[in-house]
Amino acid sequence: MRAGRPPAPVPGRDDHRPVADRLRNQGRWWPAGGPWRPLALLAALAAAMIAGACGGGSLPPLAPDQVRAQQTVNGMTITLDTQRDPQINQPQRFRVTLTDRLGRPLDGANVYLDLDMNMICLSGAQPLATPVGPGQYEARSVYQMAGEWEITVYARVNGELRQALFRIHVADPDGSPPG
Repeated sequence: MRAGRPPAPVPGRDDHRPVADRLRNQGRWWPAGGPWRPLALLAALAAAMIAGACGGGSLPPLAPDQVRAQQTVNGMTITLDTQRDPQINQPQRFRVTLTDRLGRPLDGANVYLDLDMNMICLSGAQPLATPVGPGQYEARSVYQMAGEWEITVYARVNGELRQALFRIHVADPDGSPPG
């Protein structure tokens, strides 16, 4: 036995050590000559490709003056981005993002909004949304009165109609009470 070196393993006597210890002593974590390293790299590459293909469920960035609300209806997530403090008689932009249960954007949908105050004397607007990006649709409208509004997003994808209801408070710029 040489000084400063551990003794070499003796076949049959030292084989009881755990496999990881035997491989660590050889300076590697996989058996020499085995396909382990290329397979590990291939598995990591496949996982990265699958994650990228799923779309990652990312939503467009939200501007500081915007708020976001979300609902999931029968496997479809409907996200509505609106102005943080909407006021009457001011142009409003509504951005709707549609994703499936895996977070992938849903393109080719027919989307419209129904803005309603539940008042007999006030007919709500129903703006059509146009596609602006992967799974993203935009519509524009104006609130005619201050108060509580209900925005229903209707989305028809592959012949199936889904809807989500969102509530928004609209302020009067001069501060007078609604109604």
